[in-house]
Amino acid sequence: MTTTAVSLGTIETRVGSVELRRGGTGQPIVYLHSAAGEGLGLGFLDDLAQYGEVLAPIFPGFGESEGIEQIDDIEDAVFHLLDLFDRLGLDSPAVVGLSLGGWMAAELACRYPDRVSRLVLVNPAGLYVPGANIHDIFGRTPREMAADLFADQSNPIAQMMLQMDKLVTEGGVGSITFDMIKPQIKAMTASARLGWNPYLHNPKLQGRLWRVTARTLVINGEKDGLIPSAHGETYAREIAGAKLVTMTDVAHMIPLEKPGELAQVTGEFVGN
Repeated sequence: MTTTAVSLGTIETRVGSVELRRGGTGQPIVYLHSAAGEGLGLGFLDDLAQYGEVLAPIFPGFGESEGIEQIDDIEDAVFHLLDLFDRLGLDSPAVVGLSLGGWMAAELACRYPDRVSRLVLVNPAGLYVPGANIHDIFGRTPREMAADLFADQSNPIAQMMLQMDKLVTEGGVGSITFDMIKPQIKAMTASARLGWNPYLHNPKLQGRLWRVTARTLVINGEKDGLIPSAHGETYAREIAGAKLVTMTDVAHMIPLEKPGELAQVTGEFVGN
């Protein structure tokens, strides 16, 4: 299969200019990123663009996207997505969301079910499941986070996180420049506006999932150390007709660990 390159541009929204990755042709597939703000160079998007036109906005506060000061909670996030859909001429696209992006996708699909034709939730946040708490993302070391996010610690991004941890432990905080950590600080600040309290969930969301009418696929990473599998299982149980798939030998960041496999599973589901 030939890879289609996804390129970066911008689009004006009511809250300001936001970055937009775009590529491919055919049915529109919107990708909503995680709290990590995974950006350019995400091979998963290039692979997914073989199945349709991929549109992957960078949420306000991440990257160079503007307007996070106008977004206070998940409801504001949904209205931002609706504005974005309108400006892109998207009536009812397929929506794919990872983690924080999965939460946004689920909120959109249950509040405005006619605006989502297919829904793919990958290791989604958004729910409170007793006895299966989502692990902390705000106060942990890069080494601890790498263990939760990646099944394979030799992954280049995991290795980068481990090197960052080594700089802190061996070189001291003074060895870390602001430019090195600026993207992470921005991402965590934006994520905190949406999911600080209550932590990465909406207490009312589970009771609203019956409203989702989009054909839905939930994908769990077998070795996800951040969001327990019970969360994906709950989504799949509460959304009528939802299908649950568990991908093996992969943790939370499936688009970075198995981009081709995830793109194939997602693209074939969206196309059927």
